[in-house]
Amino acid sequence: MIRVEGICKSFEHKQVLTDIDAVFEPGKVNLIIGKSGSGKTVLLKSIIGLHTVDSGHIYYDDRDVTGMDKRQMKDIRKELGVVFQGGALFDSLTVLENVIFPLNLFSSMSEKEKVERALFCLNRVNLNNVESLSPAEISGGMKKRVAIARAIVLQPKYLFCDEPNSGLDPLTSLVIDNLLSELTHEYNMTTIINTHDMNSVFEIGEKIIFIHEGRKEWEGSNVDVMHSDNAALNEFLFTSKLNRMARERFNKRS
Repeated sequence: MIRVEGICKSFEHKQVLTDIDAVFEPGKVNLIIGKSGSGKTVLLKSIIGLHTVDSGHIYYDDRDVTGMDKRQMKDIRKELGVVFQGGALFDSLTVLENVIFPLNLFSSMSEKEKVERALFCLNRVNLNNVESLSPAEISGGMKKRVAIARAIVLQPKYLFCDEPNSGLDPLTSLVIDNLLSELTHEYNMTTIINTHDMNSVFEIGEKIIFIHEGRKEWEGSNVDVMHSDNAALNEFLFTSKLNRMARERFNKRS
């Protein structure tokens, strides 16, 4: 579980996050949603430790990471898996070397064990016989799956994904959503996904935090969201044609 209490963050006197309280539950897909500029990316990066918060506390289970030094944070980072928006694969490394990279940093495995673990993770995300290829030789959807394989290679307790469906077609986005949901439940991870993809909200959103103008406006499940009376949330969810289509599919499935 990850818990944040009273998180505030500003940049050059501009308040970006104000008094955010939230609980992200293990074994569930937790989504942070909101318009561009709402503060959701800053919140995600603050939880990971890429931003230092101005005030408040961030707890990984019962461990308050806001007061930790670099050595203590390194121990926490061994428990994290991160999928960045663009995949952030190293172009100069093969697919296999990209997945092995965290093992080189944080594990004491032998080279043979590292290769076996990396191949296992590639197989788990349904990628076979691509380990010798470079990122430039595979599709966008495959790159995202390589990034997910790399994120789970250390068997993390906490998985963070920043816009994992960015730049993908709707069908590939569904594949990525389903994969992240399966892995979350399979490994009982605390998964936090930053997204404004409404398909993700309606398909896999077990716990949803809606950020509006730097504040937490609403929280609930993808079932609760259908009955929300929050005006800002409803405007965000249902104004565009694509969002309406996603809502209609959800209604038919329910």
